[in-house]
Amino acid sequence: MSKIKIAIASAVVLAALAAPVAVQHQTIQQLRQENEGLKQQAALVAPLQDKLASAAQEAARAAAPLSAAQVIELARLRNEVSQLRQQTNELVRARQEIQMLNQRVASEAQAGRNAVALQARAMEQVSAANACINNLRIMDGSKAQWALENHKQNTDVPTVDDVRPYMGRGPNGAMPTCPEGGVYTLGAVGEKPTCSIPGHALP
Repeated sequence: MSKIKIAIASAVVLAALAAPVAVQHQTIQQLRQENEGLKQQAALVAPLQDKLASAAQEAARAAAPLSAAQVIELARLRNEVSQLRQQTNELVRARQEIQMLNQRVASEAQAGRNAVALQARAMEQVSAANACINNLRIMDGSKAQWALENHKQNTDVPTVDDVRPYMGRGPNGAMPTCPEGGVYTLGAVGEKPTCSIPGHALP
């Protein structure tokens, strides 16, 4: 019995000693894992720190005051930009003035063409009116000759066939026509022949 008791007591002691060792081993494993994780994070942070340092240096250089030569060059460039902008604005204004001038020339040219066309039309109308008045004179003379030869009174009204032989155009004569399409009316012997076109009348 004493041997059994001793064996049991030894087993209890060993179990009591083994439990802390197992816990300690587990803790060591966890610390190792955490350490590996920290190493990985440190590897990722290092490049970022380098970039931050480089950016800080660039910012410091950008914030540094310009040298005298750089200031003069910057002023020269700004002056050139200002001159280019002014020249561009002047070019735009010149193009606008040229466009307005072209429009004015085109308008005046069109007005000139219209004036020439109106003048030509007026001359055509005058020429047509003169030709029509000449026809009216011929008809008036033919009517008077018909009345004289046929002993007609001023109130007698001849027909076209009556005065046709006295027109002097061909064997039997021909009734003239108005150049602008007017309609002639012989009227009585004592009246002047007329045309339906206004302005085509014997004086």
